[in-house]
Amino acid sequence: MSRMPAFATALFLALIGLSRPGAAADAVVLQLHAPAQFEFAGYYAAQWLGYYRDAGLTVEIRPGGARAQVPIDPVREVAEGRAQFGTGTMQLVIRSAQGLPLLLVAPIFQQSGAAIYYRADSDFSSPAALVKARLGRLPASDILDIELATALRAEGIDPSRIKAMSVEPSKIVAALADKSIDAAAGSAWTVPWQAHERGIILKSFNPSNYRVEYYGDSLFTVQRFAAAEPDTVRRFRAAALKGWEYALQHPEEIAARLVAERPGEPPVADVAGYARYQADVAKRLSRYPEIPLGYSNIDRWTQIEAGMLGDGALTRSADLTGFVYNPGPEPVRRTGGSGGAAVIIGVALAALAALIGLALRFRRQPAAADTPAATSAGAGETPPLAVVGLEPARVMPLPRPMPPPPPPLPLSPPTDLNAVLAPLERRIRQRVRGKVRCRFSLLPELWPCRTAGGALVPIVLDLVAAATAVMDTEGSLIVGTRNFAFAPETIDDYPGGRIGQFARITVRDSGPGLTETEFERILDPQTSVRPALAAAASAVEKIGGFARVESAEGVGTAVHLYFARVGTAENELPDKPAAEVAE
Repeated sequence: MSRMPAFATALFLALIGLSRPGAAADAVVLQLHAPAQFEFAGYYAAQWLGYYRDAGLTVEIRPGGARAQVPIDPVREVAEGRAQFGTGTMQLVIRSAQGLPLLLVAPIFQQSGAAIYYRADSDFSSPAALVKARLGRLPASDILDIELATALRAEGIDPSRIKAMSVEPSKIVAALADKSIDAAAGSAWTVPWQAHERGIILKSFNPSNYRVEYYGDSLFTVQRFAAAEPDTVRRFRAAALKGWEYALQHPEEIAARLVAERPGEPPVADVAGYARYQADVAKRLSRYPEIPLGYSNIDRWTQIEAGMLGDGALTRSADLTGFVYNPGPEPVRRTGGSGGAAVIIGVALAALAALIGLALRFRRQPAAADTPAATSAGAGETPPLAVVGLEPARVMPLPRPMPPPPPPLPLSPPTDLNAVLAPLERRIRQRVRGKVRCRFSLLPELWPCRTAGGALVPIVLDLVAAATAVMDTEGSLIVGTRNFAFAPETIDDYPGGRIGQFARITVRDSGPGLTETEFERILDPQTSVRPALAAAASAVEKIGGFARVESAEGVGTAVHLYFARVGTAENELPDKPAAEVAE
């Protein structure tokens, strides 16, 4: 064997040795904030299906404290280095504002699952109704109590003036059953199932209908670990989200395995039924697949923080820029897993082939004395490109490779219009004059859309101001959201509509309405009798939406703002004809 092939072989063997499938994986610990149950199914799925292993990680999952045990604080476990990752609720924002350098790696649930529960034979279906209730209050530091307090304050109700009675989270259903309390804030993960086991029928309302929706369980670490091991954080996040995707797509399989494995003490009697119930809760709160798993909206975090500051849950702002993780582009995986080995082997094989080819060319190259002019290409033959041994003047340069195309511009993240409107409710109610009735009607299962949430705030406030200006002191104002679909067969019935599926904001007043002439000019900035409507239509177009106006004399006027549903093109045909669609 000549020296060149021998060198190529040695290089190949060396490269193969750089990454072996059996190489040691990085070991990390994930600390859960509650006992093992479907609330954490995605993390277990990632372990059972080998997603952590494929990412070059060995993961130990530690359940939170079971009943009758001392609670485990994941924040403390991670901050003090006994775990590298943890799960937590919106308490993470509070702990961050208190000075702990936490990093929220990924929200798993887009909704917190908090609700106000009350007996079916009573009616405490709004924050205003709670003024007359014996309200079960959890400890002030409990995130569920904080969510309750922010909803009360959004309605102008001082939580300290409500008749409150202390109750432990595990005793909420019992206290409702014996009528020692009338209502209490509880979690969708546990309260409805506990009521089911006791044969008690409960009703509930969502506090997010009265303020911005809080995120639910989230994955976190500390900033110093992310700075020291950014690739570990990135790989763990990707594997965990992959596990969650599988768990939500195969809930029965993962629920059954949770029951069989029982990695912690079962918190209820019917473990299998409880697992299936929580699987449904997980699907609802994650809003998957409508919203990508792990999606986080910085505007929404800002609104959440503002609500907590207003309620007193926060005494100072958190550094949200440093708190919310930005995954960035996916880097080349480092070696250690089977995927990394495959990449290295592929590179090695390519290098080996190139070196062997080069060696063979050297072996075929004739000596200078063996290259007379008679060996040149004959007439009509096309000389080969850059063949070694040809005269330099006849060497044709290889074409330069085209530069890679620029990466596509990133899409703006999905926007939750409810999260935009909810924090405005108090400001809107303060602008209503006299005895005008103001009603907020936010659809809970609103489609996510693409637009600039921050730019919508002044548009909506201007529309509200224009609406209240034309009403008498006993009028009514409605601000709401809906899902809306336009179909080709009915599009002519909706002038200004566009075929497709949209999330919609509506500002409706009970004013005098518009005459035919006024209606024809309503969106003309020069001649409109309500310039705010024309300005809103122009502004909405700039942020990816469009506006429609409906009006009837003596009835009132409605301004609709439409934004395309995420995952649909503007001209994509809807499944249903034009109608309000509540999913």
